[in-house]
Amino acid sequence: MAETGPIRWREWDPGVFTQAETEGKLVFLDISATWCHWCHVLDRTSLSDPRVVGLLNDSFLPVRVDTDRRPDINERYNQGGWPTTAVLLPNGQLLTGATYLPPDSLFEVLRKCADFYRQDRGRIERYLAETAAPSAPAADEEEPASAPPGGPHPDDLSLVKHSVLARYDPLHPGFFREPKFPVPEILSFLRDAWVLEGNREAKDVFLKVLRTMGSSPLFDAVEGGFFRYATRRDWTAPHYEKLLADNAEMLSLYAFAFERTGEEWFAGIARRTASFLFSRLRDPRTGAFFPSQDADEEYYLGDAEGRARRPAPSVDRTVISEYNGRAVSGLVSAHRAFGGDLEIPAAAGRTLLELAGKLGEFLRANLWDAGEGQVRFRENGAAESGHLADNVSVAEAHLDLWEAGGGEKYLAWAGEALDGSVRRFFSPKAFGFLDRLPRAGDAGTLHLPIVPFSLNARMACALLRYSRAAERTDLYAVAELTLKGLSAEFGARAAFGAPYGSALLEYGKGSRGTACLPGDPSCASGGASSTGFRGG
Repeated sequence: MAETGPIRWREWDPGVFTQAETEGKLVFLDISATWCHWCHVLDRTSLSDPRVVGLLNDSFLPVRVDTDRRPDINERYNQGGWPTTAVLLPNGQLLTGATYLPPDSLFEVLRKCADFYRQDRGRIERYLAETAAPSAPAADEEEPASAPPGGPHPDDLSLVKHSVLARYDPLHPGFFREPKFPVPEILSFLRDAWVLEGNREAKDVFLKVLRTMGSSPLFDAVEGGFFRYATRRDWTAPHYEKLLADNAEMLSLYAFAFERTGEEWFAGIARRTASFLFSRLRDPRTGAFFPSQDADEEYYLGDAEGRARRPAPSVDRTVISEYNGRAVSGLVSAHRAFGGDLEIPAAAGRTLLELAGKLGEFLRANLWDAGEGQVRFRENGAAESGHLADNVSVAEAHLDLWEAGGGEKYLAWAGEALDGSVRRFFSPKAFGFLDRLPRAGDAGTLHLPIVPFSLNARMACALLRYSRAAERTDLYAVAELTLKGLSAEFGARAAFGAPYGSALLEYGKGSRGTACLPGDPSCASGGASSTGFRGG
């Protein structure tokens, strides 16, 4: 991200923490995003305040991180939203943190932290040395646990359903009270429960939420596409950023609703969402999609004529594997629902499946490394890799393309991504996949292992799908072990345990599957062996 004002921003680098130790300074970490409204407010106010700027430059080493580029840093230091403003000790341990702080508040926090560290540095360092956590071993150095945790249990699926529906808001259909987010993973679980179980309640809630969101200010009635979230319970007063990942998933869900119900209204929302993606976020040169369009309240409050008089909000032009994998899956879903009938000028003369296939090929040709797996992004000769999220998302995309009839190469590519992910990220001791690969000289708390719940549920689904298609019982076993780990954890996640529910529904198909979503080749392959798992 570009620097703001005279703050001497640094990149996240081990050298920063070494310098902080040598100079007796603290590290100020700003986790931001190009699309984040309050990040821009922070730049214009607190981070432009001369007192704050002077204190940061004199007594701190200020570091700025883009959450889309470094999800691993965000995972470990985010303080509940963006921007995150955090003060770190030279060993990377969090001293204090918050989200947006106005100028007076941020200055006081920084002043107190600097004074505290300057006056008590010796005592703080002795305490840290006594309480330091041991470094985590790499995944391939770990010994398997002596006995796996129990699960998945027969009643896990019922418990997930109960937790999801308990957070449903029937007055303003959606989940939780406020703010209201689209929560595509919860909606995907309801979709899966509707199709794979014939669950009528899941169907009704799923369709009510889609109808409400698509009719609310969360959906841009002028240019199409969904904003990131609404600040009020009734889906009003949205924050106006638009993200590729969110809109790709909304495209998939609305296309699916049209496919199942035949209601033209759902088709209209899907078409306008796709139109936004193609007109604002797609690079016509490469066929890849950019990750986000910035929030601009004045622009989005205008009608079509008013917007025409203003420049469109800026777009981050980084091509990120994780989000483009979601885009592939969204296009495949839309192709399944509409065939060649989705009228998008940018797609004229080509089917959505063809465009999705081209994007899948682009991800393989430009952002795949046989040694490192899926690369998150490349820019000016540099590359960022080693993240589970990119490998999961692109493996899912290749599976979707193969299941839609795109060709056997996509199944092979999915297999390479999944095999590589098992080698690089899977931890038998943790019963799951770590979020990142360790690197020499990892700074701060990046050495601490995290087993991300949602990504592990998605990985289990991908492994189950691929293992049925390729008859890979070894990968099926890895999926089962991952489900055991998820089973031990989902109860504390309430409605956010929904991805585990989707994984259980996939697991319930057995090694070949007896039930399937539209487009799943196991529909036509006939039944085979079953795991015996059945949800309540």
